[in-house]
Amino acid sequence: MFLPNNSFSTISDPANITKNSTTNKTMTFIYDRTLSPQTESPNSTQIFQPEGVLTDELDNIYVNDIQSNEIKKYDKNGQFLTAWRNLVKDDLSLNHPHSSEIDKQGNFYLTDQNNQRIMVLSNNGTIIDTWGNDPNHGTLFLHPHGVAADSIGNIFVSDRDLDKIQKFTNNGTLIHLWGDSGTRSGQFDMPWDVAIDKQDDVFVPDYGNNRIQVFSNNGTFITQWGFEGVRNGEFNHPAVIAFDKLQKLYVTDSDNHRVQIFSKDGTFISEFGAEGTGPGQFAKPESIAIDSTGRVYVADTTNNNVQLFVPEN
Repeated sequence: MFLPNNSFSTISDPANITKNSTTNKTMTFIYDRTLSPQTESPNSTQIFQPEGVLTDELDNIYVNDIQSNEIKKYDKNGQFLTAWRNLVKDDLSLNHPHSSEIDKQGNFYLTDQNNQRIMVLSNNGTIIDTWGNDPNHGTLFLHPHGVAADSIGNIFVSDRDLDKIQKFTNNGTLIHLWGDSGTRSGQFDMPWDVAIDKQDDVFVPDYGNNRIQVFSNNGTFITQWGFEGVRNGEFNHPAVIAFDKLQKLYVTDSDNHRVQIFSKDGTFISEFGAEGTGPGQFAKPESIAIDSTGRVYVADTTNNNVQLFVPEN
């Protein structure tokens, strides 16, 4: 369930401190609540190690819990609905579900990281298929990390250790791949995630190179921005990208312990978050999702929580 922000306070007014961290920005977000945190009596509705977070068209929230290897579903008010457990295909259980995506048909695509494959689920959590761990099909992954779907249902997967982006049909047939290791345009150093905008362009947080790279749908390099640092528009390991309905770009700036917001051309707009363990604070925030009302969920694996932030105006 959602609990009031002062339930987790180690300071006198955590909401105002979070608000002050975004003062004088063109967009401001304030900490609101924490989603189903651990208590002294842990139970299966609680979140342990969230590495992915996603919202659907009804603003339900899905959390990839890598400790329990489950997908936990909550409604928009934070009430626990169900957990997809014991997901087994070909004698392999789901193992470290890092990222997830929902296509226009409502199917879920999970990066089953330690099994080096993609797992496809129906909207009720039933396994439909898995693909990617059969070298005879030319789709072998080394470390599938991020996953995204474009407007016609093609699936894009970032492979963190191969330094590649791979494009597939929705049944796992490889269409195209691009990238290799390096610092030049079109090269990667641990592509942590992949995100698709409304024009079907491909955005990749290039984690080790501390930049965002942008490509056409077929992998042609378009532009890039960012470099290492702590100032606005600089990164210390950008991890995951999410778009809001106005196509502003939210990036978890992992080792700067914050979220940065940009226009699609890389113009800095705002930021929120700070290092710490209290409400509104992060320790290497990992994943991010934005619902239809603009509320922002941040999965902070190290702090074992998912926090909700709401627009101030």
